[in-house]
Amino acid sequence: MNDDLTLLREYARHNSEEAFAALVSRHVNLVYSVALRQVRDPHLAEEITQAVFIILARKAESLGPKTILPGWLCRTARYASANALTIQRRRQRREQEAYMQSILNEPASDETWTQIAPLLDGAMGQLGQKDHDAVVLRFFEGQNFKEVGAALGASEDAAKMRVSRALEKLRKFFTKCGVSSTTAIIAGAISTHSVQAAPVALAKSVTAMAIAKGSFAAASILTLVKGTMKTMTLLKIKFALGVSIAALIIGGAAKVAISQNSDGGDGSLTPLEIIKKSQDAYASLSSYSASETADSTLIGKSTFTVKLARPGFYRIEYNRHSSSTTNTVAVWNSGDGNFLLSHRATTSYSKYASREAAFLAASVMTRGSGTCVFISNTFFNKKIETDILKPDVFAKEVKAERIGGVDCYVLTANNPGHGSFSMKLWIGKKDFLIRQRQFVSSPEAVKADTSIVANLTETIEIISVNEPFAQQDFTYPVPAGLKLRQVN
Repeated sequence: MNDDLTLLREYARHNSEEAFAALVSRHVNLVYSVALRQVRDPHLAEEITQAVFIILARKAESLGPKTILPGWLCRTARYASANALTIQRRRQRREQEAYMQSILNEPASDETWTQIAPLLDGAMGQLGQKDHDAVVLRFFEGQNFKEVGAALGASEDAAKMRVSRALEKLRKFFTKCGVSSTTAIIAGAISTHSVQAAPVALAKSVTAMAIAKGSFAAASILTLVKGTMKTMTLLKIKFALGVSIAALIIGGAAKVAISQNSDGGDGSLTPLEIIKKSQDAYASLSSYSASETADSTLIGKSTFTVKLARPGFYRIEYNRHSSSTTNTVAVWNSGDGNFLLSHRATTSYSKYASREAAFLAASVMTRGSGTCVFISNTFFNKKIETDILKPDVFAKEVKAERIGGVDCYVLTANNPGHGSFSMKLWIGKKDFLIRQRQFVSSPEAVKADTSIVANLTETIEIISVNEPFAQQDFTYPVPAGLKLRQVN
């Protein structure tokens, strides 16, 4: 039985340096390899590795008993790597060229690895948590199926099936990116090449720095730690918000209190009925435009404008102003593709293969575009996923409220995965359009993790529907000479 959590508890309870050093020694190669694939810079990969284990030391007490530590470390290493690349502002093409140059002398038999290595961590990020952890345990850690099953709380046969399905998902991902291979070859390439030896002295320096919680770490590493922990918190929030909306849908048996004459006289509607009416309302529109204000305890205030029209036109613009900087992110499709322009510390211009990919990139960059992206997906008839939920998760009953002078149903749900999050959704009684969404962390969660968002409120302020738009209304001005980057 893997004793990762036993060692982690020993460190958390008794500040055992030996226990933490054992964890570092066991997993440092894994973390370093994930970081190195992402940034392709050994020195930066070492800093990321240090940051990941500092985060592990800080979160040692809060990791749950079902945590698969290698999987958690892989995810955290990817978050830290993404933050490192943002901080360093490395140009992707330059990194790719440097990486390809470094592998020119590899044997021809490693051709598959050469092709999939730059894509692997992105592909891993697309897997569900259990599939992700199964692949990490089987191919990164070299465990047999019996050990993988034991770690996941499943049988050996179930572990084989899960790994097989996960490999097929990876194969399809690579195929879409232009790399054709078989699951057997992909499995062999990952097993052989995915984990490289970290520098000999790295484990000792990581252990010493992590146990000190980063108190004497370099400024660049502390910046990585802070940025990565915020990213992890934001991703947890986005998951909580998405799951909570789905929870409202699946909780069809719960009633929402409404006024006597608000719904045509039937007295009450279930959350399922309200959500379905909302989806139908958006699906019936020929166009939709709105402005939104988001207020977060983590990143402050920001504004959004959204414009949507059939069959697939959209333009979403995000702005956040501070005393020193102005951040702008725009994502749009005026009929010739899915584009994203980011004006932050630097300016980038990208074209994405799908609307979903462009929306996901915009959500990560804006750290709070959940409602306008959710509305956009609903407008374009994307179904809300509910298969991750259990039937006993349902909305609580609350009174109706008014938002901006509009009578609204108020749906609420606690996050079923963590229990420390709750979400409210305000939906207009007459038009069934979303007016506001609010995410709240419990006082206990905020006290346990001071970097967590205590409150996030997104309010739709101005809504206009079924307006005539011209195709050029969805274009966004791009600075002259800015080079377009193609993202698969």
